[in-house]
Amino acid sequence: MINKIKNYKQQAKIASGILRKKVLTGPWSVQIDLTNECNNDCLACWCRSPLLKDKSMKPEIVKQSLPYNKVIELINEFDKLGVRDIYFTGGGEPFLHPRILDIMRYIKSKGIHLDMSTNFTLVTKKIAEELVDIGIDHMNLSFWAATPESYAKNHPNKTGKTFEKMVEMAKYIRKLKDKKGTNKPRLGSYNVITKHNAHEVDKMLKLAYKIKLDDIDFIPVDTVPDRTDSLTPTNKQREDMAQKFKKFPEIIPLLERKHNHHVMFKNYEQFLRRIENTDAKNGNYDTNILDSLPSCYAGWTFARVLATGDVNSCLKSFKIPVGNIHKKTFAEIWFGAKEEEFRKHTIDYDKTNPYFKKIGNDRATDGQGCYKCCDNLGFNLLVHEKISNLGKSKKIILKEAGLILK
Repeated sequence: MINKIKNYKQQAKIASGILRKKVLTGPWSVQIDLTNECNNDCLACWCRSPLLKDKSMKPEIVKQSLPYNKVIELINEFDKLGVRDIYFTGGGEPFLHPRILDIMRYIKSKGIHLDMSTNFTLVTKKIAEELVDIGIDHMNLSFWAATPESYAKNHPNKTGKTFEKMVEMAKYIRKLKDKKGTNKPRLGSYNVITKHNAHEVDKMLKLAYKIKLDDIDFIPVDTVPDRTDSLTPTNKQREDMAQKFKKFPEIIPLLERKHNHHVMFKNYEQFLRRIENTDAKNGNYDTNILDSLPSCYAGWTFARVLATGDVNSCLKSFKIPVGNIHKKTFAEIWFGAKEEEFRKHTIDYDKTNPYFKKIGNDRATDGQGCYKCCDNLGFNLLVHEKISNLGKSKKIILKEAGLILK
């Protein structure tokens, strides 16, 4: 009940801030890159894909990790600012941080929702048992495949045996949860779709049911120009995927009955829209939706802290950091001038503004990265819908947030 009250109050303050075009509280969600070190070389990775060559993350940056004490300071700040969700992700594998389990415990002691992305290759039975005990809320498992063969094609330094181990560990966590009568952590199958795995999206869905995962998500590969764009699915592959996706509503009830299990399908319509976009052949998946949004709300709802200490305003803005936690507190950065500049450009969203040329994954050149694949899009759409539908509820929300719109 306490968490529900905190959640509602934070939502109200954020909504009030958006309506007033003035930040009034901390973000709803913060992503933390605990480390840039990684044991995988995923072909589609923006940091260390073998295809990147000179555009790869520099060696001195790869070595960066956030010190444990600094992370604890951050979590305390986030709690005071009203942050309700923390997500581990980034340029490296979170389980390579030596104190990750201690950090997880501390976050959950604050009653904050905890999610993460992981390549899942380092999780042992002992770690799995601790994850269930800690009660981390959700884990996105980067399968990117339904078979050992396609997994190996997308991960050159791994073999099909790695994929088989991941499947077995997911089953083991399911058994632990059933034994302890808990639904945490919820496990999701996260699949970046490239030309190497586009043919088996239907098999990915069936695998999620077979091993009783909690949800499944698909995203088209977000490429770095002149390096990883060779991974983009062909027009034929995109057409075939679209046809398979349109049959999923018929297949899913059959899978549910067969396995006596429900899998939440995340972003179904979003993925279908993206691969059917006529500009998708150029790697621009979101041109057909972003121009319909008058604002981007990331400056009110989101922040990302990189392993270097840099703070970003959205998931694609690493070239325009708004501060560094080793030099200022997060609160000073969040309410500071550079973050305010980001908000000014995004609340009145003119995507032709030169400011947005710094958005995107390409480390070497400028480019409008919003159109390629906006990673904040899902949350932006949700916020936009809620703000648009407030109507007479605006004054109620402002009042319950302790604020009156003048």
